[in-house]
Amino acid sequence: MELLSTRLQWKHARTLISATSLHVSRGWSETLAGVREDAYSDAIWSGAFKSLASIAEQHTYVGNKRVRFFDLRDQHVESRTRILKWASGSAVSNLAGVLRQRPFSILTAPTSEARLEQYKQAAPRLIAADFLGGKLYLQYFSTRAYTHREPLDISMMTASQQRVFAEYDELIGIRTRSVPCFDTVVIDTKSELVEVRVDFQPGMTEDKATPAFQRVVGELNRVAEKFIGHVAVGVGLMNLHPAINPLYVDEKCGRVTALGFVATGKDSSSNNRGQLHRNKNKDFRRDAFHVGGKLHVDRIDPYAIGITWAAQPPKAELELEIKGNARAVYSGKLSDVTEAEIVGCTDDADFDFVTSQLLRHIKRRNK
Repeated sequence: MELLSTRLQWKHARTLISATSLHVSRGWSETLAGVREDAYSDAIWSGAFKSLASIAEQHTYVGNKRVRFFDLRDQHVESRTRILKWASGSAVSNLAGVLRQRPFSILTAPTSEARLEQYKQAAPRLIAADFLGGKLYLQYFSTRAYTHREPLDISMMTASQQRVFAEYDELIGIRTRSVPCFDTVVIDTKSELVEVRVDFQPGMTEDKATPAFQRVVGELNRVAEKFIGHVAVGVGLMNLHPAINPLYVDEKCGRVTALGFVATGKDSSSNNRGQLHRNKNKDFRRDAFHVGGKLHVDRIDPYAIGITWAAQPPKAELELEIKGNARAVYSGKLSDVTEAEIVGCTDDADFDFVTSQLLRHIKRRNK
């Protein structure tokens, strides 16, 4: 639960914990404190551990990820063949020695500030390697700093402190903390794609001094160079921009809950200035204002989109977001959009569903 608390938003975690018969309070802090003190039967403890351990491990692979895709078909046939053969053949055995020296497993990864300190400047550590269902999964651990804002309760302060802030309706504190991060590389030998899934914390500002994507790709290429004499990825970083409009017009593809667009016509044009419109409870395809406005323009050019899919409790809604740039549309120079944010997944089935929805709207070269 401590591992989950460092990565899973409370609104998603609450129903998952409640489903195990453990008591949930108003947030992570109170719930963790309660679990440490409350007495449960062995059956409840065992069931809760089994369920939450599975969720925690799965979440390190699929939860809160910024994803980029490399198309191996863009490489020379010989190079592609070598990479795929290594991934499906000797990769796991090649990396067994590295894993024997790992400092911890996924579920025993450090979560406290004190234990994370020693990993702040370290390179990503490989802590798991598995080949399942035609996919090689490489799991890397690192520590990154995030800054987040949280409300402070003035009533809990001393009398002198309360007098200082008496005129304020709300007090916000800004805190920087270290977070355990799990960045995943998946080499799919069937689709001939490499996914690089980088952890991120929704609603929190990441320390830009730590280029997580470059570091993980660097570790992957270092290992590939060692065992097959060739980097795994370099060319082939996929442009996701071509998927934005097809996702927008596909009525069967979830709800459009975020949209950035440029509307052009003979007598009018939008003045979006790069703002992304959001509404979690509506579908912009059907929103009355948006539909009405479309009747008065020649075309809508979406440059950023967010799609939400409903889920049955205790699972959370699945969210996909691709962020382009309005200025690129106005200038006529559409720069590549190479990153998608995927949030809400709790298992491989969730993640595979979202990525399949994205990838089926992108044309790839034949084998």
